[in-house]
Amino acid sequence: MAIQAVIRHPQTDEHDEVRELIRTVANETFAELFAPNPVPLTLEEDDWSLAWVAVRESKIIGITLTRGDWVSDLWILHENRRSGVGSRLLACAESEIASRGYQTCRLRVVKSNTAAVEFYLGRGWEITREFSHQKYHHAMLELAKSNQARSR
Repeated sequence: MAIQAVIRHPQTDEHDEVRELIRTVANETFAELFAPNPVPLTLEEDDWSLAWVAVRESKIIGITLTRGDWVSDLWILHENRRSGVGSRLLACAESEIASRGYQTCRLRVVKSNTAAVEFYLGRGWEITREFSHQKYHHAMLELAKSNQARSR
């Protein structure tokens, strides 16, 4: 079921809300990988003014951030998944990467996050390699998508 959400850059006073959304989704998604500790996040280092957020009824429900040719973040609140918000944010990220002149978009995802893997594969992304996370050693996947496919 598609929901109405506005996609825009976050305002400066919304950066804490962005960080809280990421903490919430990361801890829901990856708690068992890091138990009994919370998911280790370094959110203060990112420039969230460069991100894109999905806003519904004055609440941020999703976020994406790119760096170079990488989609570095894509987080959607659980209750808003399968509503088209993630697809819209991902398309925004892909367009942003293409506008920088990159021929290929890239991202990394935890292999055990099968819902995310299926989400990306369903949108034309392909697995390019599997590797072990350098610090935490859980299985990761690197995915890529050609920007040539976007123009067809």
